[in-house]
Amino acid sequence: MLMKSPWEPWIAPGDEPVYQRLAAAIAEDLVNGKIAPGSRLPAQRDLSYRLGVGLGTVTKAYGLLARQGLASSFHGRGMFATNKILTTRKVVDLSLNVPPNVISEQLLSGTLASLATTMDADTFAACTFPKGTLDHRMAVAGWLQHYCTSADAERMIFCNGGQHALSTVLTALVAPNICLGTDDLPFPGLVRIAHLLGIDLIGIEADREGLLPDALERIACEVASTKKRLVLFINPTAQNPTGKTMSRSRIKDIAAICQREDILIIEDDVYAAFAARDRICFLDLAPERTYYINSFSKLLTPGLRLGVLIAPSHQLDNLVRVLRAQGATDSPISRLVVHKWIADGVASHISKSMSAEAIVRNKLAASIFASIGDAWIGSGYHMFLSMGNSAAVALANAARERRIMVTEPAVSLSSGNDQSGIRLCLGGPTRLELSAALREIAALQVQLGQGTKATAKDLGDNLNA
Repeated sequence: MLMKSPWEPWIAPGDEPVYQRLAAAIAEDLVNGKIAPGSRLPAQRDLSYRLGVGLGTVTKAYGLLARQGLASSFHGRGMFATNKILTTRKVVDLSLNVPPNVISEQLLSGTLASLATTMDADTFAACTFPKGTLDHRMAVAGWLQHYCTSADAERMIFCNGGQHALSTVLTALVAPNICLGTDDLPFPGLVRIAHLLGIDLIGIEADREGLLPDALERIACEVASTKKRLVLFINPTAQNPTGKTMSRSRIKDIAAICQREDILIIEDDVYAAFAARDRICFLDLAPERTYYINSFSKLLTPGLRLGVLIAPSHQLDNLVRVLRAQGATDSPISRLVVHKWIADGVASHISKSMSAEAIVRNKLAASIFASIGDAWIGSGYHMFLSMGNSAAVALANAARERRIMVTEPAVSLSSGNDQSGIRLCLGGPTRLELSAALREIAALQVQLGQGTKATAKDLGDNLNA
């Protein structure tokens, strides 16, 4: 006869689904030794009865533990904890800037099952072309018009994500002939692509509202004297990494300068869902010089590798040539899923759910960092702790020692500028994990002399250095 598990079951508090909180409670007790390595976990029906939850909830919790490598099922014997001695807790990743997952297994399996009945082998095996089919482009353009009224199917190209779209544009513009201007604390992905292509990057001074018009005009004059073309890369909403959002008036001022000084614009609008309702895009104001980028991996879910590029009409053929030379196209499955979700209204539902979840997570971050003046919290999937470079390096190292992964400290493009900071991504972890990790980071700031004493008091933390 199998012995009954001596473990006293509980469910972690929080707003996540019950099965996730049950799995989190079991994982926590594995780490703190309350569940011995290799011991048998309670039978599913017994645990369901003791906790007053459905049997399916326990089944999903055990399945999650198995996928995490924390438990294993043996036919006829039950579920057993891992034999590994867990002396450290699970890594919490605040370095990956992804939206919170609001997609259920039922929705995903139902979508794929539906596509299987409507897609034949010939369709799946056919080559995909960057422009896609007209009905797909029209569906995507119509949906994107909620965020950018000038989204246009005729000038649309599909790419394998937003970064692929950015790489394609910069490749088409020919590196030796351009200079790339952007925020002084730049988008990390842009830096990697620019270095790969040998493109010069120029930092432009900004305030809490984004790029300063006067600074852009000054840079434009300097670049003009070198006989190169200035290209402006800009995140108007929730700039990555700082989270800054430009006002409608600032966007108009920057667009007017670009038209006057003949500056090309690359508008990265992947956080469009968090913009104000009366927002305006650079594509609306200067379509003849704007390359507009969006991505369904940010708008809906990272699993959808479908980027959207809307470009000036006279550049479309050149961009298509680059895409064909690269041999990289978007996923046909992603394109079909997006088309179906738009048609069924699912895309709008997912977007609203993600926006609501982002609001909750940003409010959580704001409450934890309320006493820290240099915590920049916006409306997207990330926040930013502004500080000098040495302080940022120290905080990042201290966080990693506590198994909290953060992005590398931001590096200013202006020589001699010590301005830096740490981007904290809010979308990936569960709310429970996020709350605990943010509290530890806030307390670490106090320990390292970067926060205020009020913060430590508010948190009630007494972490050992």
